[in-house]
Amino acid sequence: MNLISVIIVTHNSQTNIQACLDTVLAQNYQAGEIVVIDNASRDETREIVRNKYPGVVLIENSQNYGYPKALNQGIVKTQGEFILCLNDDARLAGVDFLTLANEAMKKNQRIGVIQPKMFKPDGTIDTTGICLTFLRRYYDLNSGKIDAPELNIKKYIFGACNAVVLYRRQALEQVKQGQEYFDEDFFGLVEDVDLSWRMQKKSWATLYEPELVSVHMRGLSRRRDSFTQYLNMRNRYLMIIKNESLVGFLRYPFVFLIYDLWRVLLMLIINPKYFFQAVYQIVVLLPKMFNKRRIIT
Repeated sequence: MNLISVIIVTHNSQTNIQACLDTVLAQNYQAGEIVVIDNASRDETREIVRNKYPGVVLIENSQNYGYPKALNQGIVKTQGEFILCLNDDARLAGVDFLTLANEAMKKNQRIGVIQPKMFKPDGTIDTTGICLTFLRRYYDLNSGKIDAPELNIKKYIFGACNAVVLYRRQALEQVKQGQEYFDEDFFGLVEDVDLSWRMQKKSWATLYEPELVSVHMRGLSRRRDSFTQYLNMRNRYLMIIKNESLVGFLRYPFVFLIYDLWRVLLMLIINPKYFFQAVYQIVVLLPKMFNKRRIIT
């Protein structure tokens, strides 16, 4: 079995894919396999991968299936004990990223996920992991901060950002719902928070490892357009339905009043089309989410 498999999802990524692949191929410890899943790009992404990277496996989807489904395609296609998922706009820093990742994962068999230190192009922190609060607010740890000594301490955290993350295949197999590792109903956004919550429920640890460094340009997750507002609202509630404890559900009216209410009203005012679409989708997907909840509980 190959030790590390690399999965990269692309969509109109001609400006980023070469830099991403080049940093993977420059590693001292070579990945056993690299798979690119292209979600129906209309630019030169596929041609670049085919012509310049003959050793890379390219899966060409006929339509944009979304990020979670593409990742699932890659996981099924690969054989590695460890799986490195990369956004197409991410780069590995240095040539020992895979070496250090491999060593960190092998130190503790209960580590299911490793989160690297991720920088923005301007040198500030992009994320050091995901936090989920009592109010079920999720956010990137230390985002926008300047790097500091306290950020060089490895620690266990709630979850990892999918832009650059190493998973143990065994952990993914334990938390998958039916045939899905990442929830394909989410399409994009929040699927990493959802997976992190499932990892927690199955007692898999997520380690922040600051020796692993990467750079992330940030695309969909940093946009503030109507579609991303829709995805964030819809997927937040789908995630809560799937993962919240009974006690959490009992306290949720309080959470809604102090955290969600003004956000919901604002969405209704500024983006009514997508507000009603989100509500409709939540209602339609409710039985499916409860079924997925039973699988993982």
